[in-house]
Amino acid sequence: MSRRTEQRKWGIRTLLFLGLAAASIIISNWMRMTGNTDVILLTAIGTLAGLIGATVSTIKGFRAWGGKLPREEPPPPRRQRP
Repeated sequence: MSRRTEQRKWGIRTLLFLGLAAASIIISNWMRMTGNTDVILLTAIGTLAGLIGATVSTIKGFRAWGGKLPREEPPPPRRQRP
């Protein structure tokens, strides 16, 4: 059962990172609309961190799931315990 919990954690992490990226983009656009360009670099860093984090979490989630990624060897078959 612990394996299923681990799979869910990667999906939640992916969504949180995507939420960070979306929030950074929205805040950046709102700040430019109001003429405030003081911390635009911070929102750009937040966007990059969100997108990179979502990518890493997605890949690790696929590996935890046991799915086959492109150009990757399939996982070895599991042995059944007697």
